[in-house]
Amino acid sequence: MAANGTNGVKAENGKEDVEAATAAPVGDSGKAVDFAKITIAEAFETLKASEEGLTSAEVKRRLDQYGYNKLPESTRIPFLVFLGYLWNPLSWAMEVAALLAIILLDYADFCLIIALLLVNATISFVEESNADKAIKALTAALAPKARVKRDGKVSTVEAKELVPGDIIIIQFGNIVPADIKLLGKENDNTETPMQIDQAALTGESLPAKKYSGNVAFSGSTVKQGEKECLVYATGENTFFGRAAALISGTHNVANLQKIMTRIGGTCLITIGIWCVIELAVQFGHYGHVCKLGEEGCPTLTNMLVIIVGGIPIAMPTVLSVTLALGAYKLAKEGAIVARMSAVEEMAGMDILCSDKTGTLTLNQLSVDKPTCMVVGEGRTLDEVLKWGALSANIVSEEPIDIVMHEAYDGHDTLWNDYTLQKFVPFNPTDKYTIAIVKNNKTGECTRIMKGAPQVVLKKSYNYAEIGDAVHNKITEFAGRGFRALGVATAPDDGTDVASAKWDFQVLLPLFDPPRHDTKETIERCIEKGISVKMVTGDQLLIGKETAKQLGMGTNMYTTEVLLNAKEGKGQLPPEMAHVKDVDELVEHADGFAEVFPEHKFEIVNILKGRKHIVGMTGDGVNDAPALKKADVGIAVDGATDAARGAADIVLTRPGLSVIVSAIIGARKIFQRMTTYSKYTVAMTFRICFTFGLLTVIYDWYFPTILIVLLAVFNDGAMIALSKDRVISSPVPNHWNLRNIFIVGIVYGLYLTLSSWVLYYVATHMTFFTDKCNLADLNTTDGVLVPYCENLITSLGLSPTDPVTAVYPGQTGKNADLASITALDQCVTEQVYVRDSITRSLLYNQVSISGQALVFVVRTSGWSIISRAGLYTYIAFFAAQVGSTLIAAIGFAAYTHPRSEWSFDGPAKFTQLSNGHGPAFFGNSVVPISGTEGEFTSSVIGCTYYVIVAWIWSLIWYIGLDPIKWAMMYILNEDGWRNKSAFAAEKKAAVQPKPEEPQGVAGFERVSYSNPLGRRSVTAAAQRPNFLERASVVMVDGSGLTRAPATELDHKSLTPKDE
Repeated sequence: MAANGTNGVKAENGKEDVEAATAAPVGDSGKAVDFAKITIAEAFETLKASEEGLTSAEVKRRLDQYGYNKLPESTRIPFLVFLGYLWNPLSWAMEVAALLAIILLDYADFCLIIALLLVNATISFVEESNADKAIKALTAALAPKARVKRDGKVSTVEAKELVPGDIIIIQFGNIVPADIKLLGKENDNTETPMQIDQAALTGESLPAKKYSGNVAFSGSTVKQGEKECLVYATGENTFFGRAAALISGTHNVANLQKIMTRIGGTCLITIGIWCVIELAVQFGHYGHVCKLGEEGCPTLTNMLVIIVGGIPIAMPTVLSVTLALGAYKLAKEGAIVARMSAVEEMAGMDILCSDKTGTLTLNQLSVDKPTCMVVGEGRTLDEVLKWGALSANIVSEEPIDIVMHEAYDGHDTLWNDYTLQKFVPFNPTDKYTIAIVKNNKTGECTRIMKGAPQVVLKKSYNYAEIGDAVHNKITEFAGRGFRALGVATAPDDGTDVASAKWDFQVLLPLFDPPRHDTKETIERCIEKGISVKMVTGDQLLIGKETAKQLGMGTNMYTTEVLLNAKEGKGQLPPEMAHVKDVDELVEHADGFAEVFPEHKFEIVNILKGRKHIVGMTGDGVNDAPALKKADVGIAVDGATDAARGAADIVLTRPGLSVIVSAIIGARKIFQRMTTYSKYTVAMTFRICFTFGLLTVIYDWYFPTILIVLLAVFNDGAMIALSKDRVISSPVPNHWNLRNIFIVGIVYGLYLTLSSWVLYYVATHMTFFTDKCNLADLNTTDGVLVPYCENLITSLGLSPTDPVTAVYPGQTGKNADLASITALDQCVTEQVYVRDSITRSLLYNQVSISGQALVFVVRTSGWSIISRAGLYTYIAFFAAQVGSTLIAAIGFAAYTHPRSEWSFDGPAKFTQLSNGHGPAFFGNSVVPISGTEGEFTSSVIGCTYYVIVAWIWSLIWYIGLDPIKWAMMYILNEDGWRNKSAFAAEKKAAVQPKPEEPQGVAGFERVSYSNPLGRRSVTAAAQRPNFLERASVVMVDGSGLTRAPATELDHKSLTPKDE
């Protein structure tokens, strides 16, 4: 029972409104006014407004002075956002590598590493920013709307254009767009209260009852009723706006971030292990030491190869750009992503629970007039259709109201003879509407009820007489796919609804035809491994008839069967005798009818418990819980603000085909991300094992500059994957890190083997010299010693002559030179030159074969005939042309001549200081300037060996597809073995959907493109500890709401000391 509060305004939920800490005269400058405590008339006076609404000129003035009705958007400083792309574990490792390079005075490598970091960050920043702007432009159409009375007429505007003093109309399903005071007759004991859900603001579990004179806060959801309201606070001045500044947001870590962390972490651990091995072997077994001067610390330099080459530095860029561009493409196709990680879940969705009306059907209702059942003698169809038209509230634009109005032939002039006195809107609990209309000629008032025929029929006074006939007709309609609607009338004699003498007038058949593409779309869903379950509020027979027309299964049940199965009551249908419990019943059923919103929630909950990835469509405010519970909540085209606020995907086009297109698009995005993930793991293991083993076994060195160039070329090509042409998986996708690591490691070891065999054939055999007439790169003593002996002898010298005899200019500079022979010097020089050429060859082969792996992992079929995207081809060939030119030409940069000989090992290169003596460089290959240390990883162009690199890479490439198929069979990837769309066990390495708090419906989220889990605030309103003065705002002498009153806000939201 409601009690009267201050100033005669009804209190909410039987309690007086919260006390205002300050009681100030209305309109005093700078005083606080509690709009919950003042009367409606005083509110109008305070805001200098009237029941007719504001004029356009006044609205413009107030907008100019006080701004839009929206919360301040978070300020993102572009430079700090850019730096954010350089702040992650992978970037840290690269930054350590850059630091090592500068310590070793390796300026070229330092500059290249820094350039690599900056290029990746720049591409990520630019691409994500562009996609973000594009998505926001597309979502502008989804901005919350409000029906407002201005210039004496009702129009629809964006909610952000509301100003204090506006008169707005709110109804069932709306999000309250601003702080408002409900208008109407105060202290009316017969008033039906509105039901407004304030849970997002106050934490109250039940909707609050709101009467005329009460206030409602921005962000609340209208659960029942329709009413004109006065806006008294907008934007930052609303209760929610004031609370937002003091409420801490929730920092969420997206699922993709978890995946990246695990992949990146595994790569870093692998790199770390190899760095430790290299340090131990080179310092321990080989006895290398770090020296000052030009020789530097070759061990640490070689370690940079593992770090720079193994770190997947482009992974954040590739994955984020892939997700951002993919989301933009989905938005253009009619599916706007409100929660970026929902793309992953949509790719893995295997069950879609779809509403019937508007999704499977056109939602274009029509009355089948010849089939109408007119009840009562002497009544004509035209007469009863007039009552139906009078029951319609066409202002609300509800489809049923519109079709009822249009069905009566005289609808154009109908309201000349009648006046609508009152309208009680539909709500899911009562399932009817009531309109009170007055006959302008007779003055007689009549109540008209329309709604679910069973409900309307039971209220009729002659139910016993007509009940069976009407029920039979309802069943007949349902069997033909018609929805039935009942219309009844009663005198407006002051009695309540239950006591009124309702006279059932007509049973109307409403037909909503299936969409022309729905049947084909459902077939596509089945092909893609998705089970479509119809979940409808219509009768069971209607649902089954629609299912037949669409080729869906007809094992559909009412919620009564569902509830009985849950409680263990009754018997299951014969076709479901094999199921054990309610969970299996829901899993095996083709759909459910006569469903209430709470049943949708239960159905989703059961399916998720059975390890399915569930999508749920919805359009109404009561669908919000189920949309939130589903892995992928989908708000269909035309959904209420509340449904859109709770959904992960918001559709801007009608029909099921949009959802299927979005699923296919999501799977393509997922395919691109898994392609790069496998490639990343493969490349890390390939680089670590190839160069790590060469260093450990042969004490072989590779220049850091080549590995940096390799990373630059390859990473640029990998970014092109975000736009690659891919074929979506035939089955639902999910992250399976075990498979990704296994596949990546196998690919990596296979490519390592290809490089190792090439290295061995080039440096331990004479195959390329004998068969291809190319320069000999063999560095074994069995080949080099005879070669050098013949060369020295041909020059008239003896191989045993001391090096001082060969290089007279160095005589006497170091006594150790006396022990070095001409043969020692020649062999050392030949090893150096041949290794320098081999480095070019190996670099070219690693680059070609590594990047070619992309074409293998991107498809499950023959990689050669599976056409990739244009950008992928361009990036590949551009990168390999660059690597081939570098390999063919080499680098013409060497360290300066050494003036003193100081070494503990074999001979070094030396400059012919006096111009005398021979040069032991075969094949006309010589350094431009001498004094190259044996530890210096120089690069000499391998010329025609680049042809060998290409042919060698092609030969080994042929084996990649069979290896891929073997692994797909063993791991049963994409249902390769059984081609089954449904896996009994979900093997996702990471839970597909962390619980993420939703933002308040109707307000913009902070960002649409933050797939990497970087820290961001989700505007989710936590319950303030103290609601006192929630309806208090500051006003100035003009009566308009003042800009943010920080001190007041702080006081009104800070808990009292207990």
